[in-house]
Amino acid sequence: MTTDTPSSNDKVSSPLHLLQTLTRTLNEHLAEACSKAEKDARKAHEKLLRQQEKLELKLRQAEEKLASRTAEDPDKPASKTRRKLADLQSALDELKTAREQAESYIKQLEADVRQTLRLAKGLERIDAQVGQALEKRDAPKPAAKPRSRRAPTRRKPAAKPATAPSEG
Repeated sequence: MTTDTPSSNDKVSSPLHLLQTLTRTLNEHLAEACSKAEKDARKAHEKLLRQQEKLELKLRQAEEKLASRTAEDPDKPASKTRRKLADLQSALDELKTAREQAESYIKQLEADVRQTLRLAKGLERIDAQVGQALEKRDAPKPAAKPRSRRAPTRRKPAAKPATAPSEG
């Protein structure tokens, strides 16, 4: 059973702690999501490549079959085989288009991931600034110098050098 209310262990000490937790969590989830998206896109692309290879093999086999039938009996219609060839070629063309779209998507995704992670550096800077603010807040303040209770003394101006009386 889950509840939406935080437990006593989930308490946040201050808004600064909350901001620090949020930036760290967001950064972690963002990096994981980017990595997973790239991995999933590559898997899908690899699957399309394997399908394309299988379809190309089937197409070659069908072409060979048609060629051998035509060589055996040039007068016998091979419309079924030609229809199958046309269907295979059409499927192969669709698959190639899908593969090209997947490649384009992967390139765009990689560019988006780079930009996203570059922008997310701002989250790391916020985290660092929050850490500094917390350190500054939590650091003990230096003890103030005790002030003396007597009034400050003024310094007397330096005496002018005595000059000899002039005889006149």
